[in-house]
Amino acid sequence: MTLSLLIGAAIVLVAAGCGNTTKEPAQEGNASLHVEHVVDGSQGLYAEGSIWHLRVLDSAGDAVFDEKLSEEKASVRLAAGQYRIESEELPCDGNCGLLDPAADGCSSDVDVAAGDAVAATVTLKPGHGCKIDF
Repeated sequence: MTLSLLIGAAIVLVAAGCGNTTKEPAQEGNASLHVEHVVDGSQGLYAEGSIWHLRVLDSAGDAVFDEKLSEEKASVRLAAGQYRIESEELPCDGNCGLLDPAADGCSSDVDVAAGDAVAATVTLKPGHGCKIDF
């Protein structure tokens, strides 16, 4: 009986840790970075669509944000410091469940001071690269 209770309690404790999808902020800070993704289709679009991949690296090269996004905006809290924003597209291959290698990448460095609210716009021209404006 005691063994059954111990096994049951262990199963409950293990199960309690599963399914926790709460994400902790990558980095604490009182500054923020807001990035908008704009597609300029004047020279064509990806035939099957694409997924936006945004990465924000700190001065040590560690990713403080690294996400494949279906939304056109992303925000991250940052501590004061220097960061590198990297953007690339992952073209869909048949559908977006299968992705081609990264294309049309660009990057830019930005200095963030305490309390800053930095806004950046990534403008993508499919097949012709992208650029980042602040």
